[in-house]
Amino acid sequence: MRVFLPMRALTSVLIAAVLTGFAATAEAQASAPGSRVLVMPFAADVDPDAPGGAGASLWLGEAAAVLMSDNLAALGLSPLSRDERVAAFDRLQLPMSSALTRATMIRVGELISASDIVFGEVHLGQQLSVRARVIRVDTGSERPAVTDEMALASIFELFGRVSAKVADATGRRRAAATATAAPLPLEAFENYVKGLVAATPAAQQRFLESALREASGDPRVLLALWDVYSEQDLHDKALATANAVPATSTLGRQARFDVAQSLMALKRYDGAFQELTGLYANGSAAAISNALGLVQIRRGAIAGAGSAVAYFARAVSEDPLNTTYLFNLGYAHALAPAPADALSWLRETVRVDAVDGDAHLVMSAVLASTGRTVESQREFELARSLGTSLETMPASAAAKVPPGLERLESSLGPPTRPRTVTPAQRDQKETALFHLSRGRTLADARKDRDAIEELRRAIYLAPYEDEPHLLLGKIYQRTGRTAEAVDEFKVALWSRETASAHVALGGALLDQGEKDAARKQAERALAMAPDLTEARDLLRRIGN
Repeated sequence: MRVFLPMRALTSVLIAAVLTGFAATAEAQASAPGSRVLVMPFAADVDPDAPGGAGASLWLGEAAAVLMSDNLAALGLSPLSRDERVAAFDRLQLPMSSALTRATMIRVGELISASDIVFGEVHLGQQLSVRARVIRVDTGSERPAVTDEMALASIFELFGRVSAKVADATGRRRAAATATAAPLPLEAFENYVKGLVAATPAAQQRFLESALREASGDPRVLLALWDVYSEQDLHDKALATANAVPATSTLGRQARFDVAQSLMALKRYDGAFQELTGLYANGSAAAISNALGLVQIRRGAIAGAGSAVAYFARAVSEDPLNTTYLFNLGYAHALAPAPADALSWLRETVRVDAVDGDAHLVMSAVLASTGRTVESQREFELARSLGTSLETMPASAAAKVPPGLERLESSLGPPTRPRTVTPAQRDQKETALFHLSRGRTLADARKDRDAIEELRRAIYLAPYEDEPHLLLGKIYQRTGRTAEAVDEFKVALWSRETASAHVALGGALLDQGEKDAARKQAERALAMAPDLTEARDLLRRIGN
C-alpha cells in the first residue's frame, strides 16, 4: 500500500477535516460538510459451491470497493482513493472492515469531511449479487439501496451499472468526467486485489507478480508492486517496476515520482533530482517540492538558494496545513542551524498536530543548543511521553539534533490548498478563548462533532493551553477513542501539571487495562491535592 511517513502525517485529509471552517478554501466553504465519497469494503458472502469457491470471500469485498471507487471517479464524483482510505483508518486506529457499525462509519465520514459513505454487501452463488447502500453524512439519512446481479465473469459490467445508479443517487454525477482504465482479465484482477489485502509483504508480492504475468504492463499492478518492493527494501526491483509504467498512462506521473523515490533510496541523488525537477516543470505539487528538499538534505545542501530549506518552504506555501512539510522546514532550519526559524516552524507543526513527538524532540534539541534548559527538558519529556519515530529514544535532552527524521510523502495526492489565514490572525488569544468557550458548551451538550471542531481550533491557536486538551480527551474517552484520549491528557499535563489532569490520564489508562500506570497517576494527584475525591475514587476503581 502507498503510505505517508511517519504515520502521524499519513494524510493531510484528516488535518483539514478537524480544522474545516477555520483554514478552509473557498471551495470547501461552499461545499460543507465535504464533497468526498468514502467507499467502504463490502461485506462478502460466498456459497461453498460458487465459482471460485468459498475463498472468494477473501477478496470480493475489497474488489467491490476498488471497482466502485474507480467508477465513481469516472462519473465525476470525488471518492477517496484506496491509499487515502487506508491512511484515514490508520490515523483513526480503526480496522478497515465491512463490519463497522453504521454510527462508526458516519463518525469516520464526519472526521474526513466526506459527503457520502458507500457500503453494502456482495453475495456469490451461481450469480454475483450486489446491494449498494449510500449514507448522506450530514443528515445520517440512507438513500434507497441499489441492487443488481450478473455472472461473476461480468463483475466489471455489473459494478459499472451499480456505480452509475449510486452516482445518480448522490446528485453529483457528471457525464464522462474521466476515462476508466481497461478492465484486467478476471484472474489477474482477483490476484491484484488479493495482493492489496494480503497480510504479509511476501504474500502481497506473490499475488501481484501472478497478476502481472496475466496482465503484463498494467500500471495498476506495477505500482502496487512498487509499493511492496519498496516496503521490503528491494529498491532495484522497485525502480525497474516503476520504470515499466508507460508515460502515456494516467498513472505515468505517479510512476515517475516513484522512480525518483527509488533513486533516492539507492542514493542516486543526481538522478532523483533530475527526475523530480522534470516532474515539477510539468505540473507543480507540494509532494514534489518536499521530495526535492529531501534530496538536498541528504546531499548536505541544507540552507541557501536551491537548498533543502528553500524546497521545504515552497512545499509549505503550496500546502500550508500538511505537517510533513511544516516539520521538514523546521527540521532543516534546526540542522542549518537557524534556531529561531526552526522553533517558529516546529511550533507551527504542533499547532496543527499537538501530539507530534518528533517535532517536540527536535524543539528540545534546538532549545538546549540556545541554553534554554528548562524549556528543552519540558519538550523532551513530552516527546518521550508521546513517542517518536526513533528506534532508540535518547536518555536525556541534548543539544544535538537527531539525524534522519526528514519525512517523505510518497503519493502526489490531491491538489494543494492555498493559505487563507495569516499567522498573526491565528495567534490571537481572544479567538482561541472564543473557540474554547464554544467547545466547552458543545461538549456539555454532548454535541461531540461540533465540540471537537471548536476545540481543535482553540488548540491550533493556543497549543500549550491545557483545558482544550483536557476537554478533547474527555470526549475521546467517552466515545471509545481511548488511545487518542491518553495522548490529549498527556499534552494537557505537559502544558500545565494539575491534579485533575493526572486523574483524567489515570482514568484513561485504566480503561486501557494499565492499572499500574493508572495508580501512579492517582497517587501523584493525591500528592498534589490530598483531599481530591476524584483521585481517591480512581484508586478504589483500580483496587489492589
